[in-house]
Amino acid sequence: MLNPKFVVTSLFAVVAFSQLAVMPASAQFGGFFGGPKIETISTQDLSAMLTRQQKAAAEAEQAGKPASEPDFVVVDVRTDAEVNVSVIPGAITKAQYEKNADKYRGKLVIPYCTVGGRSGAYAKKLVADGVKVKNYKGSILKWVDAGLPVQTLDGRPTNRVHTYSDRYKIPAAYEQVTQ
Repeated sequence: MLNPKFVVTSLFAVVAFSQLAVMPASAQFGGFFGGPKIETISTQDLSAMLTRQQKAAAEAEQAGKPASEPDFVVVDVRTDAEVNVSVIPGAITKAQYEKNADKYRGKLVIPYCTVGGRSGAYAKKLVADGVKVKNYKGSILKWVDAGLPVQTLDGRPTNRVHTYSDRYKIPAAYEQVTQ
């Protein structure tokens, strides 16, 4: 007579392995074996790019000239609830990017989220579509860890940061929002 635990365990293994057989390797192993390699950008480099862009825009405005378009765009891929709390200065939402994708054709796209997972997945999608991408791994949590400013979607400074979950800790200078 067969041991009932053995039967259940064997049945579970058959079902689990049958599911793996129909999944692509990238889905089974989180992209370990497949998918494009996505470049990343550091907090220091992103901050420097944004600072140069802001300085050039201010100089153009002071000279009464139109500001030149930057050769990059920062895209916040978080949910509406998250971006409605704050964004990295100069960032646009994923919806804004996708609505105006032609405007950004040929530019470096720098997606970010809370820690870099969702932006990494979005970066892989963009690379597959032929877009030049650098993922901001560490995302808004790294940004605030560096003490850098955040703003509302309409450009007002804020110290509020949506962290998706209270398991993430942020510096005391910021107000953590999880809902």
